Amino acid sequence: MATVMMDAGWSAEQLRHVITDRPLPHPVRTSVGAIIAARLRAAQAYPPPATAADRHDAPPWDEPHAAATAERSSMGASARSVPEALTYRALVECAGCGVPATAPGEDLCPACLGWPLCRTCPGPTPRRAHPDGDGRCRTCASV
Repeated sequence: MATVMMDAGWSAEQLRHVITDRPLPHPVRTSVGAIIAARLRAAQAYPPPATAADRHDAPPWDEPHAAATAERSSMGASARSVPEALTYRALVECAGCGVPATAPGEDLCPACLGWPLCRTCPGPTPRRAHPDGDGRCRTCASV
């Protein structure tokens, strides 16, 4: 995966940042390799930072993590104290499996929370539905 990302324009320093610049979830409930793989998959979904900086006219990303990644300016980073910077996570990782997404208001992802699979999702990988909902994920319910 790292080779593919480097071929796409990611630098070794950028990959090192993706892999090592965030603390591991505590407690670690999966392998560190799985956490690193999830971090790389999440980063690979976006263009390399140098490419993203060159695209001033591109629309903002419509991702569930957009609110979490909105504070990426140097002013935001420089305003944080050292303890805040050490605990800051641009993408909040699931405390159970390390996936870079959590259920709203939770520290675990829907899979670790045991949410049921969406009963209407098309395709081979259905999303998870909130257990108090009607059995559909947020995406299917909004259609």
